[in-house]
Amino acid sequence: MRRTITTVLLTTTLALTTAGCGTSDTNSSKPKPSKSTVYKLQPDDQWKQSINAAGITSWPEDAAPTVDEIEAMPKDWCKALNEGHSVKWLLEDGGLYPIGDDWGTTKSEAQKLIVLGAEAYCPKQVSRVKAELRKSGGY
Repeated sequence: MRRTITTVLLTTTLALTTAGCGTSDTNSSKPKPSKSTVYKLQPDDQWKQSINAAGITSWPEDAAPTVDEIEAMPKDWCKALNEGHSVKWLLEDGGLYPIGDDWGTTKSEAQKLIVLGAEAYCPKQVSRVKAELRKSGGY
């Protein structure tokens, strides 16, 4: 009886081992991504998508910022935030208020844009930006 059980176990083990060998599936050696893998957008794409989703009403279609102006905003804000400047400074003394020659932004939407820009380009600053805006009553 022992010999039969041992033989069955060895045969089963051998069959299972060889079943995995010799397959033509070349992907079997590549690690599969975990189910928790989340695709992260590049900052430029995240920024553009968040602007579209934000529904900025103070930018009329015939007088909206150019692509170059839109792309420059968060990079300038993050540079200043990383240097320790406040959101208030960005919108006042820093000269980084989102406004152009023929377009403007309401203050509440400007604050929203700074949050969205920080989320896309300088996520380490987001909590500070939000806290600052909450403290001032702007977010």
